[in-house]
Amino acid sequence: MTAHPVLFTVEFRRKMAELSPDQRQEWLTSLAARARRGEGTARRDDPVLAQELREVARGCRLRLVDSVSRQLGPFHDRHLRALLEVPRERFVRPEDIERSAEDIPLPLDPAGLATISAPHAYLLSYRLLELAPGDRLVELGTGSGYGAALAAFIVGPEGRVLSFEIDPALATAARERLASEPNVMAVQGDAIESASAWNGAKKAVATFAVEELPQSWLRVLPEGGLLVAPVGARESDQRLVLAARRRGRIVQTDHGAVRYVKNRSAK
Repeated sequence: MTAHPVLFTVEFRRKMAELSPDQRQEWLTSLAARARRGEGTARRDDPVLAQELREVARGCRLRLVDSVSRQLGPFHDRHLRALLEVPRERFVRPEDIERSAEDIPLPLDPAGLATISAPHAYLLSYRLLELAPGDRLVELGTGSGYGAALAAFIVGPEGRVLSFEIDPALATAARERLASEPNVMAVQGDAIESASAWNGAKKAVATFAVEELPQSWLRVLPEGGLLVAPVGARESDQRLVLAARRRGRIVQTDHGAVRYVKNRSAK
């Protein structure tokens, strides 16, 4: 779009909003290609390119937020703001940067054993949890860290997010990406066996499918606690389930068909 440094101001964002979705996407695709090629000083870690990429990707997410809100809303304004402001392009593979504003899952490894979920999927779970500022959330399956970053934005500085990832390489990469989020702790470990470390958190979300909800997870839910997880023995049978502890009993409700990656634990 321009060979000159971009001033990232309110005026810049206003002009970005005036571009058509196709024009914004074309700009993002061009920046993503520059970052991958490493043209001169145009590397993904170059501060000028990184800032331009962040702002243009944010502009591309304007359509994403509008689409998710219209088709699946209502959502709390803070949840939609998280979708807009959290830079999803930082949490996808370099070859997928130009698709980062699409409402689709993207692979995190060549085999597709781990994915970054479609953006709307996180908001559906957070809506069921009524995730709000000050909450303590346990995330089961960090992936690249995008879900934890969204949650961190929502719970704010007074809240906390504790996330578990079974894959050592993904856990390391997620910690690096989340290093600027002081209210997030990403731990390498088996989420299935993580319940002893939840420390009384009242809200938990799983980002991978289990055949049935582990009893260890349900046992540590405190009174009023909520757990959201995809449940189903086969991919085609998965349902989004909300488990709530009410008056000492666990009550489970079904919230529709979903499709998530399978549990990778041996347990």
